[in-house]
Amino acid sequence: MNIKFEILLLKTLLNKALIILLLLAGVFSNAQSDFEISSPESQGFSSEKLTLLNQAMHSYVDDNELSAIQTAIVKNGKLIHFDSYGSSDISENDPLEEDDIFRIASMTKPIVSIGLMMLYEEGKFNLNDPVYKYIPEFKNLTIKKRKKVKPVKNHVKIIDLLRHSAGLNFKGPEDYRKVISMNLEEYTKESVKEPLRFEPGTTWWYSSSTDICGYLIEILSGQKLDVYLKDKIFDPLKMDDTSFELPKNKIDRLTTLYVVGEKKELVSFDNKSNTPFKDKVTLLNGSGGLLSTTKDYLKFSVMLLNNGFFGGEQIIKKSTLDLMKKDHSLGLKYKKLVFGKKKGFGLGFEVVKEEDTKFGSKGTFGWGGMFGTYFRADPKQNMVYIYMTQSFETYRLKLADKFRAMVYESILE
Repeated sequence: MNIKFEILLLKTLLNKALIILLLLAGVFSNAQSDFEISSPESQGFSSEKLTLLNQAMHSYVDDNELSAIQTAIVKNGKLIHFDSYGSSDISENDPLEEDDIFRIASMTKPIVSIGLMMLYEEGKFNLNDPVYKYIPEFKNLTIKKRKKVKPVKNHVKIIDLLRHSAGLNFKGPEDYRKVISMNLEEYTKESVKEPLRFEPGTTWWYSSSTDICGYLIEILSGQKLDVYLKDKIFDPLKMDDTSFELPKNKIDRLTTLYVVGEKKELVSFDNKSNTPFKDKVTLLNGSGGLLSTTKDYLKFSVMLLNNGFFGGEQIIKKSTLDLMKKDHSLGLKYKKLVFGKKKGFGLGFEVVKEEDTKFGSKGTFGWGGMFGTYFRADPKQNMVYIYMTQSFETYRLKLADKFRAMVYESILE
């Protein structure tokens, strides 16, 4: 046989073998992934525009305004964009990995709200039930008007907890430090000792009322909140890295949370060595206590987008989600001040009521967290987009507005 021909044949066979190995690697990789990976163009997105989105998000890190950022887009059930940039901890110069863990703060609220509404499906309660029916401490609440404390005229209903019209005083970080050793029952009883801000059911006022939803879950299900969420949501969705506590084998994956110092430098606020998440967590904070990853929250978000269905599991009924996605803030005071005419609030998240290039397609819903997490699900575009970072500064930086706008600019016409 001709030597040149043998060499050519050998090269051809090796190339074919290499191609097969690469294809198999891709298959195995996709099998391990929860989403089929697809090119942006095949799903109506521009790779060039997504590159510009990356550059814009990276600039926040390059300008030392953020330590790191992770962004992702799922379109038509396919992962078309996933990007990690920056350091999970600046002092250690650790690159941000795709499975690093974030404090998702108020993005806990949609999860707990879904958990409670799953019990609604079981007939455990009605939305207009007074909360005192299940928690007696809500029976004789008071309200402070013109420095006088008076009994309330309206009882707090379960729907008020879900849509933030209960009148409860917001419990910020300082308040939480006072009650961090309490369990949900003790915290709930403590939270109603103060007079309400306003008559229940009259005003939209963002609060920690989802903590009470968490306690209702415990009462109605007979399970602790963490156990219930794991059984009903996290395990079925394979959200393996979402929890209220940080196991020892995952501590190294926790992303450091930063604040801005006096010299505009990033200063560590909570990190692997001092985080309370590695200790036994007593207060299962339904308003903002969960840890998660971008990939885990993508699963939850896509489940919501898919009318409660994901990976062969029906987590919650479409009819229940449709109810949750309605604007339940209509007629409430301050609603227009907070949301304007084009947005409203459902049962656990914000909803877009009118088509708008600034807010997204009509029907888009989602929420964010004060530590720099954000998600939106857009049924019209059949997509979910999400970012995660760890900073108190994202509102000042208008990061959500920038990210959301560039996502829609990346859609091919």
